[in-house]
Amino acid sequence: MRILGIDPGIAIVGFGFVDKVGSKVTPVQYGSIQTEAHTPEGERLQQVYEGMTQLIDKYKPEAVAFEKLFFQS
Repeated sequence: MRILGIDPGIAIVGFGFVDKVGSKVTPVQYGSIQTEAHTPEGERLQQVYEGMTQLIDKYKPEAVAFEKLFFQS
């Protein structure tokens, strides 16, 4: 089974694809989608969407897991 893990954000979105067979987990690809500072939020979201769409089309995950957002003030 191929799984996509996502560390969400607007400026930087981390991702990692792993293959799990039985109890063995093997990394396939990982990295981040980065957007430029001072870019309007809508454009940033479009860039993230397009980047994730390309990755999903290429690596074809069967499951997706999102990291929970954490804010500290």
